Amino acid sequence: MLAPVVEIESARLTLRPIGVETARALLDGRTPEGLALADDYPSEFSLEVMDLVAGPRAGSVRQVGPFFLVRKGDGTVVGEIGAALDPVAGTAQVGYSVVRSCWNQGYATEALQALLAELLADRAVERVFAETMVDHHASRRVMAKAGMRESGRRRVEEGGQTVELVVYEAVR
Repeated sequence: MLAPVVEIESARLTLRPIGVETARALLDGRTPEGLALADDYPSEFSLEVMDLVAGPRAGSVRQVGPFFLVRKGDGTVVGEIGAALDPVAGTAQVGYSVVRSCWNQGYATEALQALLAELLADRAVERVFAETMVDHHASRRVMAKAGMRESGRRRVEEGGQTVELVVYEAVR
């Protein structure tokens, strides 16, 4: 299933794999050498991603990426994207984030389209899905624009409250 991906190119972004040392630096509150960060980077989600790369949970999930979303125009990191793989089910669950200062510029949609193409090109991945809260309209628009379709809803406990999630998918 899926050979290691070095980088994925889109029109305005390079999806660059996040290395362990880079993730450790960000978790330690340091700017990694040779990396330009958006002013409001890292977000809370970004630090959770870094924990998956270099924290106690590292290696606990089979994944593609995660990748930095690097803006080609100036080399600035504006977010991240990746996918958790379930080889038995033939699925990949995608997660992504763009820092607030870079919202409404199409970066999440562009990155998701590029990653979807990579994932669905692999014969072992039959279905790619993502979830978001029902009222998170911007994320839902990103998934729809990237070519995913709404496939269901489910309720989960989060922080002591029940929230409704909407599931989007793309099928090979």
